[in-house]
Amino acid sequence: MKRQSTAAVWLVSLAAILVASVQILPAQDFTVRTKDQDGKTAIHYVSRNAVRDVASNPVEFDIIYRLDTGKIIRLNHHAKTYAEITPAEARQQTEKKAGMSAQQAMMRRSGNNSWTVSVTKIGAGGTIAGYATEKYATKTPITEGEVWVAPALEAPPAYYDISNSYTAAQTGSMGQIGKELQARQVKGFPLKMVGTATMPMMKGMSFTQVAISVEKAPIPPSTFDPPAGYRKVAQ
Repeated sequence: MKRQSTAAVWLVSLAAILVASVQILPAQDFTVRTKDQDGKTAIHYVSRNAVRDVASNPVEFDIIYRLDTGKIIRLNHHAKTYAEITPAEARQQTEKKAGMSAQQAMMRRSGNNSWTVSVTKIGAGGTIAGYATEKYATKTPITEGEVWVAPALEAPPAYYDISNSYTAAQTGSMGQIGKELQARQVKGFPLKMVGTATMPMMKGMSFTQVAISVEKAPIPPSTFDPPAGYRKVAQ
């Protein structure tokens, strides 16, 4: 995106939630490379015991979900540090959050005090990166978007629980999107996502992420560990 703002960060977080919120089952390792609206590339490594999301923006954090140990690892490449948190600790952070989130504040300023989320299946979404997809529409009080999910791409079921715990802790009420997708038992991995702001104060903000390749091959276990020389810090 051309400029940094609360709204821009919100839309990027929406994409992360959509990736983390589908229900997925154990299968062969695979790697998905995506591009956003600015041409920046992100990478998602998915294995039986862990998943790693490599951010498209170098100033953002990589997130590693260790399904085997129940830990969430956040890598800061700029500082060469990493922090660990468990899903239970993430839920505690969510419960302890005080005051209004940025999203809620924007909604209140626009006269909308309710938070409702809808997910609607549209139908077949076409082939993306060689995989057939199903298309869904998503809507919140401040954004609307669409997500294309490939049912043939599967990952461990624990990914949903651990990733949504972390996402809810970081973005507050946005975790409701994940709950709605879980309730609908959406299966597969998202290969395309688009989101657009609908509130006047966020006018012009949008997000796009689309898969440019999918590779099925074993992923080295070291991919899911902090790099050598990185220092552990408090979450």
